[in-house]
Amino acid sequence: MAKQLTPFGLAVKRKLLELSITQKEFCQRHDIPMNRLSEIVYGDRIARRYKKEVARALDINISA
Repeated sequence: MAKQLTPFGLAVKRKLLELSITQKEFCQRHDIPMNRLSEIVYGDRIARRYKKEVARALDINISA
């Protein structure tokens, strides 16, 4: 069964599409491990530090 995006993960994906950048490009620019971003958007891991960085970099609400 496919994993479901969290509301925050959906906001991240939408913003990346809006900015026309891939997850890989975003992670490289912001020094965030690819696997950590994936864990955050799918809710596999809380990773508060990285979640805050992602929210700040993409200007999205952390409670999305």
